[in-house]
Amino acid sequence: MPSRAEMVTDIEHWLSWAANRHPVEISFYGGTFLGLPVEAMTACLDLARSYVRSGRVQGIRFSTRPDTVTEEVLDLLAAYPVTTVELGAQSMVDSVLRASTRGHSASDTEVAMGRLKERGYRTILQMMLGLPGESLEHFHISLDRMLALAPDGIRIYPTVVLSESGLTMLWRQGRYVPLTLAEAVSRSKEAWLAASRKGITVIRMGLQESEAMRLERICAGPHHPAFGHLVHSARFLDMAERLAERLFSPGDSPVFRVHPRNISRMRGLRNENMARLKTRYAFQTISVRSDEALAETALSAGGWVVDSVRQIFAKQGES
Repeated sequence: MPSRAEMVTDIEHWLSWAANRHPVEISFYGGTFLGLPVEAMTACLDLARSYVRSGRVQGIRFSTRPDTVTEEVLDLLAAYPVTTVELGAQSMVDSVLRASTRGHSASDTEVAMGRLKERGYRTILQMMLGLPGESLEHFHISLDRMLALAPDGIRIYPTVVLSESGLTMLWRQGRYVPLTLAEAVSRSKEAWLAASRKGITVIRMGLQESEAMRLERICAGPHHPAFGHLVHSARFLDMAERLAERLFSPGDSPVFRVHPRNISRMRGLRNENMARLKTRYAFQTISVRSDEALAETALSAGGWVVDSVRQIFAKQGES
């Protein structure tokens, strides 16, 4: 655990970067926060609370295991301005959790979520795709059970094999086969769509690139530095194909319109979406233009709009 001086240095560094941004939270990640010794945990919370009281920070958040969320520890937290708690649920299928030696059950996640909601905390669930023993059916069960808990947000992490991890030996022995990148993108896309339709925010997809990740060698698994971009590009390709099949013929030169933030997502990494559409539908040319009137979940062409969340076609200007 870092010293108080080291934590202050890190906080001051990020506060200088986050100047004029609100809200700002001090976050404790990288372990099981509520599993720390009480003295260590309260030292972190005391420091963070001093920044909240100064007005420079608006709240505290942390990640923890579901089985550490007890009534006793929540009573302790009540004295601090904690706003958000992230639970490393990872899966809601007990056989998968056991195979992954997670040490908690799906029921632990359900109980923890109930306790946190009763106390008024904002809740985030973390989901890992492709854990040992997870089938496609398990993925669907886990996704449905997580969304049924109505978290405020979810994070989606495809499982990768890191050197010196317990999973490395299983992988080397052929007893664990990670998802392919295509499988991970497909499942993440499905999870994003299901969550979005329920109004649940997907905070992140894929591991965050950091110095620690670069130093920790990845042996296998569906890691990509722009994983989230791949998922959103796949989503826009699906919508474009639906519009292409409905509206256009070989030799046409369609013009697709998206919100300005989605230009690169529509084009795909290295323009792969454009190449795939042109080849599959024998288009002469394809253009992508920005349209601020469109929702960030929608794509339009030929006067029609398809929305990936609502799954409907609509003539522009009509409901």
